[in-house]
Amino acid sequence: MSVESKREKIAEFSLAQARRYQTAQEWGRSFPHYLVVGQLKPEIFRQQYLDDFLTVVGAFSLELEKDGKHNKVLQVYEQATEILPDHPKLNTNYASVLFKQGKTELAEKFLRKVLSQDPNYLLAKDRLENLASSLLDRWHFPMLNDRVRNSKFEKAIENRVKNGCDTVLDVGTGTGLLSLYAAKAGAKSVYACESSEVMAITAREVFEVNHELIINPSNNRFSNGINNSANNSRIKLIPKLSLDLTKTDVPEPIQLLITETLDAGLLGEHILTTLHHAWQTHLQYPSPGNPMAMPSCVIPCAADFYVVPIQCQQVHHSHSFIRQGLFYISTSFILNFFVKSFIKLDLQYLYQ
Repeated sequence: MSVESKREKIAEFSLAQARRYQTAQEWGRSFPHYLVVGQLKPEIFRQQYLDDFLTVVGAFSLELEKDGKHNKVLQVYEQATEILPDHPKLNTNYASVLFKQGKTELAEKFLRKVLSQDPNYLLAKDRLENLASSLLDRWHFPMLNDRVRNSKFEKAIENRVKNGCDTVLDVGTGTGLLSLYAAKAGAKSVYACESSEVMAITAREVFEVNHELIINPSNNRFSNGINNSANNSRIKLIPKLSLDLTKTDVPEPIQLLITETLDAGLLGEHILTTLHHAWQTHLQYPSPGNPMAMPSCVIPCAADFYVVPIQCQQVHHSHSFIRQGLFYISTSFILNFFVKSFIKLDLQYLYQ
């Protein structure tokens, strides 16, 4: 028996088994037999059995998901896309599975692949929009549209860069706007760090469109195969929390740090911790070892923090223990303990 005859026989057997198990709704047994048919008879498979295969893939993955076997679901789609690498519905459904499992970058990659082949494929467009809207905080949009605020940031950054601060670290770059301001002002090198995967993806695209992205060879997650370094690009995107940055990530002293890690309460995004780490690791200031060092600058360099005392009985009662006794238990020692503790804390902070 020739090799071709053997392939025919195996394909016929696998097809019969795949359809039999599909009829019995034994999806896990039907699936591998369809894979064999797709590998051995790709043309016939695509023309006659594609819809049946997609039905099995969907039902099998749903069954695995209900059983909590999420890694198995990914394996199913990986194997399915190997024999149907360009099928729009399969790739879109794969992206949905990836998104559910928190693999947002890979999900976006598959959706964009589908849309690059068919820009009018509505299912992929809809799911890409859902992915973006569910992961991108809406408060970014009014910030980006605040021209007064943005122009002041731009002017402050330009002034510092023009006065010699030509190495810049942008902590929490977000959409990358402040890094672009620094590059536009003529900074020699700009390091933009962002810990949010979604925002880092957004920043990467913004930098690429503006021809300012330096591809980091050690980080393939953000490599698109184009080395923009040859085009005088100055922004290096680092998808990390600023506290995790090392000398390898930022190999030179930073003369200007820019950041917007400020919330409505000023300190909620841990800006003090961020700045302390930056001064210890990346910024420079005169020291015995380098007395002539030009002190680094920070934008914004200061903030006013206003505190308004209020009196509210409801808040007071919900945060204080005022009862002298609880049934037969005396609680006076608790009150004394908290009073002494608070006085001690106040004195510690006062004399630090």
